[in-house]
Amino acid sequence: MKKILTVCITLFLISGFSYAQNLKFGHINFEELIDAMPEKETALKTLQREFREAQNIIEEMSVELNRRYMNAQRSVDSMSAMGRQMLEEELMMQQQRIQQYQATAEQRLMERREALLNPILEKAQAAVKAVAEKEGFVYVFDISEGSQVLYFSSRSTDILPLVKKHLGIE
Repeated sequence: MKKILTVCITLFLISGFSYAQNLKFGHINFEELIDAMPEKETALKTLQREFREAQNIIEEMSVELNRRYMNAQRSVDSMSAMGRQMLEEELMMQQQRIQQYQATAEQRLMERREALLNPILEKAQAAVKAVAEKEGFVYVFDISEGSQVLYFSSRSTDILPLVKKHLGIE
């Protein structure tokens, strides 16, 4: 009985050891994958165009405010106290509208950035998952700059070429 138990334990340990030998680990530079995706370039061009549009509107509003301010400085001496006060309030309200527009534009651009880039990230993550499952990887580590992987062995497989192929990127 003791001999059978010893044989069973030995077989269990050997099978566990051989299983551990078959584990596959991979790594990928996820940033490099995202940069290689043509959708990212399209999204960035769209964001840049929308940013320039908002910037142009803010600039036009600022030019108009400056023009009104210069005109007000020329005529302030001939105005009554009430007229000056109303003009100052009007200029301050216009300045506040510019600041409000700028804050709203920044918020909308951030939301737009997420809306454009999140599907790209999700597509890349799905491709990594599909390749990892197909190739039998147990873990895939991101080795992009700033990731927490401190070391990876040469026995770890770089799956970037496989994922690019899966996505049809050359």
